[in-house]
Amino acid sequence: MRLRLRLRLRSRLRGRIVASLMLFLLPSLLFSQQENVPATHPVYAFLKRMEVKGVIVRYHDAVLPLARREVAQFLSEIARERERLTDSEQGRLSDFLSEFRYDISGTATGFSRLIDPPEQESGGLGEIFSNREKFLYYHSDSTLSFFVNGLIDVDARRIGGDALGNRHAEYLQAGGRLRGTVLGHLGYYAQWTNAQFWGSRELLARDPIISQSSALGVGNIQNFDVAESYLRYGTDVVSAQVGRERILWGNGYDQQMTVSDNARPFDFVRFDAQYKALKYTFLHGWLVGTAGRLAFMVPADTSHSFVEEVAADKYLVAHRLELSFPGVLDLGLQEMLIYGNRAPDLAYLNPLTIVESSQRSRGERDNAYWALDVQAHFIPGFELNASIVYDDINVPDLFTSVWSDRYAWQAGMFYADMFGIGNTNLIVEYTRVEPYVYSHARSREGSYTNLDRLLGPRIGPNADSWFFRSDYLPLRNLTFSLRVTFVRKGENVTDVSGYVIKNVGSDPFLPHRETDPRTKKFLDGTLFKSRSIEFRAQWEIVNQIWLEGVALFDSMENALTGARNENRLVTLHLRTEF
Repeated sequence: MRLRLRLRLRSRLRGRIVASLMLFLLPSLLFSQQENVPATHPVYAFLKRMEVKGVIVRYHDAVLPLARREVAQFLSEIARERERLTDSEQGRLSDFLSEFRYDISGTATGFSRLIDPPEQESGGLGEIFSNREKFLYYHSDSTLSFFVNGLIDVDARRIGGDALGNRHAEYLQAGGRLRGTVLGHLGYYAQWTNAQFWGSRELLARDPIISQSSALGVGNIQNFDVAESYLRYGTDVVSAQVGRERILWGNGYDQQMTVSDNARPFDFVRFDAQYKALKYTFLHGWLVGTAGRLAFMVPADTSHSFVEEVAADKYLVAHRLELSFPGVLDLGLQEMLIYGNRAPDLAYLNPLTIVESSQRSRGERDNAYWALDVQAHFIPGFELNASIVYDDINVPDLFTSVWSDRYAWQAGMFYADMFGIGNTNLIVEYTRVEPYVYSHARSREGSYTNLDRLLGPRIGPNADSWFFRSDYLPLRNLTFSLRVTFVRKGENVTDVSGYVIKNVGSDPFLPHRETDPRTKKFLDGTLFKSRSIEFRAQWEIVNQIWLEGVALFDSMENALTGARNENRLVTLHLRTEF
């Protein structure tokens, strides 16, 4: 009897332990959030710093964004190493752990919602200036999570100098964000904002992000809008996504070599597979070709005509295979291809194909690229990275001055806590793009662009740049950043009517012609030198309310004539999520 009683007690105790463990683990299984963290979210800068310092490993950030569940896993790893962090870093970690609490533990305890707040939780308008995580509305259960935020941005800027004279512009931007996950696997996301602006349209057009809105170029309206949305299905190993959002692809700290923020976000399908040290990414994107106009006569009335805005469809295909050696280096091999003037090609929708072989079998009409990159972080606090992109590989012409030896390369370093000074970063990056890279002679829509803007480095071909950045993060909610950029670019030589009389390979829309020299010369043509010094400060006044200030000084000089223009820009920006 005693033996049976003991066995029963042990069985019950074992069952209670298992049940307790299941209750503990169940939230993370049910509430695994599959929507992405936007590529511009500040958590990525924090995770990069933690990787450089050796706090986390296998942080695959060459393709952003990452899923919330992935980010939450890294934050949990960092939390276990909290004693290695400075006070400022611990404060930032606490803020991110609060923001990603639901993704980590499956609980919304401590969150605040404006609409229909629960009786046992605080909420409503009184919480807008609190340090709690705030939402317009949220709901979560074992089937669905649902989070809604309101977004408001207020921006005022003024420029003085040679480009525009003395001008100002202001805008008020408002919108909303909806995100969540269904049954722990299907993530959804939608964000839409619209901005009403006053003042100089030309000043806003100098902003590299705002200028991507097509509405800004319409002269009879005073607003611009941005919309992103997608569905994403994810498991622990594989994920698939369809929709539109900002993609950053490449190891660059300032300019990504494959897909940068130079061009507007585009629609795509994406597939990822990751297992331990290996990660594979496939992307097929829908782009827009060169903008133009067609004039038509009305058949019934030849005295009347109309003009239609036209732009051909084109597509981007990209594959990336990454191998990680934790604490030592990460290697990435990738191939990209641009094609157009036809419907989406099934050969390129195959995530397992080799695009170079496929394009050969499809008549060699398309523009293929190969790229290799490496990140080395075998010294704690120090990271080196390098990338090279080849625009067609012509073996006989490699390492020669022949124009068809087209490539771009980049090298950089990230130094955390530079020279022993805590809470600081030092970043140095050099980017060089040879002549004729990103152009294509076999198709009028084969250039590596989306609606007239390069997908890769913003400097374009026949150019190089040096980028220096120093960050100081004294407090959990305060960041200072100094950024200095030097660019040299050789432009094509044109006559007074704009006709190119000397093609030096600086325009991605103008490929090498039969009449152009067989050899190339880097920085040939009309040489321009530009410089910029930018000082940024960001203060999170209370949780989800940020005040940002920017002072930018830039200049451009024609090295041949000595003509120079200089500009001074000051921006003040207030944004909030609630």
